[in-house]
Amino acid sequence: MLPLKIAILWHFHQPYYLKDDEMFLPWVRLHGVKDYWDLPELFHEFPNIKQTINLVPSLTMQIEDYVSGKYSDKVQRLSKIEAHNLTAQDKSEVLKLFFLCNEENMIFPYERYNELYNRYRQNHDGIENFSEQDWLDIQVWYNLTWFGQFSRQRSFIKRLFDKGSGFTEEEKIIVLDLHLEVLNNIKQQMKMLCNLNQLEISCTPFYHPILPLLCDSKSALEAMPDAQLPETIFNHPEDALSQIDESLKYYKKYLGIKPNGMWPSEGSISNDVLNIMANLNVIWTSSDEEVLSASLKEKFVNAQKYFPYRFKTKSGEIAILFRDHSLSDAIGFLYSNWNPDDAAKDFCNRLQNIKSTLINTYGEDSLKYAVVPIILDGENCWEFYKDNGIHFQRAFYKQLSNSSGFQTVTCSEATIPENLNYMPELTSIRAGSWINADFKIWFGHPEHVAAWDMLAKAREEVEKAKSDKPSDVIKKAMEEIYIAEGSDWFWWYGDAHIAPNKSDFDVLFRWHIEQIYKILNLEVPENVYFKIGKYSQKASVIEQSGEVQPIIDGRLSTETEWDNAGYFDAQASMSAMHQIGELVKRLWYASDKNTVNFRIDTTRAVSEKDAIEIQFIEPAKFSILIKNNLLEINSDTDINIHKFNFAQKDVIEFSLSRNVFDGLKNDNILNIELTIRTFTNEGEIVYPRQGTLKIKI
Repeated sequence: MLPLKIAILWHFHQPYYLKDDEMFLPWVRLHGVKDYWDLPELFHEFPNIKQTINLVPSLTMQIEDYVSGKYSDKVQRLSKIEAHNLTAQDKSEVLKLFFLCNEENMIFPYERYNELYNRYRQNHDGIENFSEQDWLDIQVWYNLTWFGQFSRQRSFIKRLFDKGSGFTEEEKIIVLDLHLEVLNNIKQQMKMLCNLNQLEISCTPFYHPILPLLCDSKSALEAMPDAQLPETIFNHPEDALSQIDESLKYYKKYLGIKPNGMWPSEGSISNDVLNIMANLNVIWTSSDEEVLSASLKEKFVNAQKYFPYRFKTKSGEIAILFRDHSLSDAIGFLYSNWNPDDAAKDFCNRLQNIKSTLINTYGEDSLKYAVVPIILDGENCWEFYKDNGIHFQRAFYKQLSNSSGFQTVTCSEATIPENLNYMPELTSIRAGSWINADFKIWFGHPEHVAAWDMLAKAREEVEKAKSDKPSDVIKKAMEEIYIAEGSDWFWWYGDAHIAPNKSDFDVLFRWHIEQIYKILNLEVPENVYFKIGKYSQKASVIEQSGEVQPIIDGRLSTETEWDNAGYFDAQASMSAMHQIGELVKRLWYASDKNTVNFRIDTTRAVSEKDAIEIQFIEPAKFSILIKNNLLEINSDTDINIHKFNFAQKDVIEFSLSRNVFDGLKNDNILNIELTIRTFTNEGEIVYPRQGTLKIKI
C-alpha cells in the first residue's frame, strides 16, 4: 500500500527587539540556546525523516547581531555585572527578569534555583534577603536553565548542573560565552541539513507582518464584517511586496539558498497577498484548514484539506498547503503531559485514521497526491514538555522512521506540479489567518484599532515626505515602518493574551512609531507617548472572597449572584501561544457549609458534539463529564452524594454536597486540585496548560 505523506514545518520566529542599541527582551538569545540549534540537532538521529524549518529574518538578523557582538540584551548585561557590584536597581531588575521561564520544567527540578525562586515569591521586593552568592547563583541559574538538551551535554555545562550552587564569576562568564557559541552554530546546522537533503528552509516576510492587513485594512471585513476599522485605513500592498521580497533576498545572501516557499505570518493570506507571492516566484505557501473551508463554503469536504492546491493569480500560479490544526495543536498543547511513547503512538494512530479516511473517500490512488501538513511553533511549546520535549520528539521520529505506512516530505516535495492536479484549482481565497480564519487577534479589539490608526498615520507621513526628503532618510523611516508592521505588537493588544512582559511590546511599538517622526524631523503626535490599553495583568486564579448562594438554573439570575466567588480564568492563562477551539472561558467556584458550587462560562454556545470534563484529583478522585445537556459522574470508588443539582442554559452550573470532598470533617477551607478538559471538533484542550489547578474554597 502507498504511504501517507507527512509534511512537518517548524516555525522559528521572534520580533525585532532592538531599542536604543540594546535588545529590549532576551528571547532571541534564550530560545536560540534552547531551541534553534537543539531541535534540528535531533534530525541527525533520524536521517530518513525530512522536515521544513521556517525562518523569519527579524529573528536571524538578531542572532547574527549577538554572534558578532554588535548588540546584547538587558538580561545579558545584568548577568555580566559582578554580583558584588550589583546596585539596588540592578537587583530589582534581576528579580523581575531572572525567573521568567517555565517554572515546572526550568526551575522546580533544580533544588538551588527553586530555593531562590521560593524566596523571591515570598517577598518580591526583598533584595536584602539575598546574599552576594545568592545573586551570583541566580545569574548563573537563569542562563544555565535555558540550555537545550543537546547543548547541555557539554562537559562544562553538566559540571555546573551537578554543582548546583556556589558558582563563581569565571563560571558565569563561560556560560554566557557558550550561549554565543550555540547561537553561532545555528547557521551551519541549517546549511548542513539542507545539503543532506533532509531539511528545507522556508521563510516569512521580513518583520513578520499580517500581509492582508498591509495590503488593505478592509480585508479584515471579509471574515469579520462588523469589525471596527481605524480612522485611517492602511492600504499599502507595496509594503507587503517589499517585506516578502527582502526576506527572499536575505536568505539567499545569508544561507546561499533562495527559499521556494513561505509560511506567511500567522498563516495569513488573501487574494492580493497570493498575487504578490506569485509575482515574486514564491512556489508554495500555507495557511490553515479553516481558511480553505471558509473559501469553499458548502463545497468543502473535510478530507480535501489533505491535498495541495494550485491557486491561479493574474501574476502566475502558487501552490497552497492547508495545515491540520488538530494534529498541530496536539503537539503544541496536548502531549506535553503525556507519556512520550503514548503520545507518539496516539499521533501515529491519528495519521493512520486520516490515511483510512482518504482511501475510503477517494481510493488508494489518492495517496500519490495527498499530504498531511503539520505546522506549528518550533520554540514556545517545548518548555511545557519535560526535558524540552526531546523524549516525545525522539519517540515520534522513531515511530515515523519504523513505519512503512508513512513518508515524511519537505513542503516543496509535497507541492510538486503533479500533486496539484488532483483537486480543482482555487481562484479565490477568503482573507484569513490560522486562528479561526479571521484577524480578530490582531484587529478585533479597540486597542488594535488605535495601534493600526497610529501606524497608518505614520505611514502617510512617510509617503508625504517622499517629495522633499532625501532617499536615505526615507529608507531609514521605512525601515521603522516595516518593523512597526510586525504582528507581535498587535498580538499583545486586547485581552486575548497575557504575559508578565506584555507591556514591553506596546513600549517597543510606540518607540518605533516615535522614531519615524524623528527621522522625518516632524513633531511626534502626543498620543504616541501614551500607552495603548490598560496593560492589565489578569490573575488566572482568584479565591472566593465572601458568601455566595447561587441559584443552580443555568442562568445569571442576578448580576451579583456570583460576585464573591472564586474563579479560574482560562483565557488569562494563554500567552505567547494560541490554541484553536477554546471552549471554556472561566470556571467559577464557591462553597458554603453544605455545598460546593461551580459555574462554567463558555466562549460560545455548547454544541452536541462538545464535551467538558472536570477531573477532581484531591481531596477526592472522580470526574464530571458534561455533554448533550447531561452531567455524568465517574469514579473508581463509591461516592456518597447527599445533594446534587445541575443546569445548562446560558451558563453551566452544578452543585455537589460538600461531603464529597471532605467526608465528615467539615473543614472550614477545602483545598481542591483539578484539571479541565474540553473536546470539540477542533480537538482536545487541557486547562491548566501544565500541572493542575489548585483552588481554596
